Amino acid sequence: MPNRFIFRQVHYEDLSTFLMDGEVRAKRHQCPQRCHQTSYRAIVDRRGTDEFQMPHGRVVNDFVPFYFSPITPFTYTIYMGNVPLISPAGVELRKACEDDRIFLVSSPQSFIGSGLFTCFSDYALNSKAPMPTIESDLTKLEDHVHWDVFDEAPMISAIPDIGYAGVCKWYHNMATPPERMTRSAKRMAEFLVYGAVPLDKIMCIVVKTDRMRATLEGMMAVSTWNIPILTQHGCFYG
Repeated sequence: MPNRFIFRQVHYEDLSTFLMDGEVRAKRHQCPQRCHQTSYRAIVDRRGTDEFQMPHGRVVNDFVPFYFSPITPFTYTIYMGNVPLISPAGVELRKACEDDRIFLVSSPQSFIGSGLFTCFSDYALNSKAPMPTIESDLTKLEDHVHWDVFDEAPMISAIPDIGYAGVCKWYHNMATPPERMTRSAKRMAEFLVYGAVPLDKIMCIVVKTDRMRATLEGMMAVSTWNIPILTQHGCFYG
């Protein structure tokens, strides 16, 4: 199986919570973390229902979601200033800003033999058109995800420090060829971890600027963790 990577974008201030807890928890965790929310409320609410067929009768919000690249339609809409930033208390602060976003980076391979339940989708879990399907067998990762829309040229966002070769620059739908008619939803395929992700599964944190790296290094220094923090402007839009 090729070495694949997964990305979870979060608001930088929430890193201190993750460092304190030693894990990133799902939205419906029995002890939920008080974090900033950067999402569309209607989609989040739907992910808390049985609209999508998840393993063992669970719902999407029982899982911590990752995506298979840093460049997705959703990270773009954050960059464009279209998504509200909601405080842990539920107050809308402003529009989310790309400069305040960071990526937690892991790999599917790191979960093999971990005892953690994982699964993954072939399309975005925000719509039924097309209907996403879920697979939990990691040996089927290469067959289930539409890697052609990730691996074709031109490639951007490489992270040489960890061996990530990057992703195709383009992710929007096109009328032709047929495989690009649903490219946007394919690029939003998700890797899902049930319950919580221990921080020892996070191989690095990617930030846009050295200034943000310094901020996070301050958080890391007063914690018991030592996760590498990389400045990689190419994983962002601006």
